[in-house]
Amino acid sequence: MKINNRLITQLIAPACFSSLLLLANSASAESSLDFVGELDTYLGYNRPAGGDDVESKTGVESNGLTTSYLGVHGSHDLDNGLTAIASVEAFMRPDSGEIGRFEDDIMFARAAYFGLKGDFGQFTIGRNTSLYFLSAIIFNPFGDSFSFSPMVLSSFGGGGLYGDTGWSDSLVYTTPTAGGFTTSFSYAFGEKAGDTSTNKMAANTFYKSGDFGFTAAIQKISGTQSGATGLGPDDDQTDGIVGISYAIGDSTVYAQYQMMRDKINGEGSDIDRDTLVLSASIAVGKGAIYLGYGYTKIDTDGSDYDRNIYTIMYNLPLSKKLDLYVGYTNDDPEWTEKTGQTFGLGGRFRF
Repeated sequence: MKINNRLITQLIAPACFSSLLLLANSASAESSLDFVGELDTYLGYNRPAGGDDVESKTGVESNGLTTSYLGVHGSHDLDNGLTAIASVEAFMRPDSGEIGRFEDDIMFARAAYFGLKGDFGQFTIGRNTSLYFLSAIIFNPFGDSFSFSPMVLSSFGGGGLYGDTGWSDSLVYTTPTAGGFTTSFSYAFGEKAGDTSTNKMAANTFYKSGDFGFTAAIQKISGTQSGATGLGPDDDQTDGIVGISYAIGDSTVYAQYQMMRDKINGEGSDIDRDTLVLSASIAVGKGAIYLGYGYTKIDTDGSDYDRNIYTIMYNLPLSKKLDLYVGYTNDDPEWTEKTGQTFGLGGRFRF
């Protein structure tokens, strides 16, 4: 009998997710299960950067400032100060009610792991959030926005960075905070038979002292990866990012620098990308104006290109759970005939 994988995703996987939610209502006193999530929709206009044949789109869209998701977090206290933890989280598109960031996305793409935490730190195994992604999104006011964030657009959002925002088949260890620093290490197996070189490895660190914050991350992606078909079996990419922040009252300024190095198994094919992003959250009234500028220099053996991204946004929190936003982004790559334009008016609700 032929099995319809699409039918499994649409019917069976959501049913399993619903069962987890039912378990949350029957948790014992020594354990906890929490339903979490965030829904983000906006009315928007988008015209991607490109040629004259690129079409614009106007309508209700999902995930303007945050990629919407639903999930369950679980914990269970053990002896000797240890706590068992687990999480399953699924991205979704609330404008259509579909699971996933895009068609045929995996069910629990945001997270699917379990592990232990205690005085030693924390260890998890399964599908974990990319350490590099965390350093990229926390040190700018636009967070993980794939529509408006100059840093995300210059890296994960079509900027050439491989490896996805979540790593399957991965192990992550996070140290206890010491001297203001918290550091994590990650390794993801490629699971390609007979080839241990197809893998991913990363490390990041965060530092906080008063109004000053700092992060740094590095990762190496080797071989052909799921969702990274631009890398061949003998290719690899090394990425590094640093970010700083400084709070001035209710406002915060940020700076980020990123380097991406593609090592291609072929003469004249290596690609170097260097990105600088400056941004700020400026308190105005009950909300804040977000400003962002990103500049990327792309060097190949044959030619060089520039890319400039400008974003302005106003964010208005109505409560701890609900905020509204209006934003505009201009994406101007040197290699396209027309710049990209994105405008959105929307909101987010957190569970």
